[in-house]
Amino acid sequence: MSIDIILLSFLIAFLRGGRIREIPRFNRLYFLLASILLQVCSALMPRLGGILVSIAYVFTLLFFFSNREHEDIRVFMIGWFLNAITIWSNSGKMPIDLEQAKKLPYSLEPIVNGTDFKHTVLTEDSNLPFLADIVYMPFPIERVISIGDIFIMLGAFLLVQRIMNKPISLIQLREGKGYAAKN
Repeated sequence: MSIDIILLSFLIAFLRGGRIREIPRFNRLYFLLASILLQVCSALMPRLGGILVSIAYVFTLLFFFSNREHEDIRVFMIGWFLNAITIWSNSGKMPIDLEQAKKLPYSLEPIVNGTDFKHTVLTEDSNLPFLADIVYMPFPIERVISIGDIFIMLGAFLLVQRIMNKPISLIQLREGKGYAAKN
């Protein structure tokens, strides 16, 4: 998750009159911490990157499942699932569309030569190409994202709104019951 999306979410919540009153308590936070540690290790050990990222996704699932009573976590789970099946079906790496990635301001050499710890080139042989990193996102920070990433960003936004005591309920929006959830 990118810090820019989280900061933008806090700014929007602040502009909506939100304030941090109480940090939500999460069940089994150690699963999330293990996932983060494994992902850091995958960056430090690129040869094992695919395996470590795959294991990290299992720990993330356990964390999300333990906290599924929260709507924002359920949105995160959708994004996680879409990304996980794409990564798992492509040998532990997320395929990325090189045409879209060429718009990015950094070298694609590690992806092209296969040394990137979390991405691989999207080819005709890639599994689930429609779930790969194929969408160029120019703002707030340039990146190429997947459909799963969009759900993860939405989940992060909703979580920050809840943390700032200004929750937005997608269920209530769908049912026409008002803009924000009542506390």
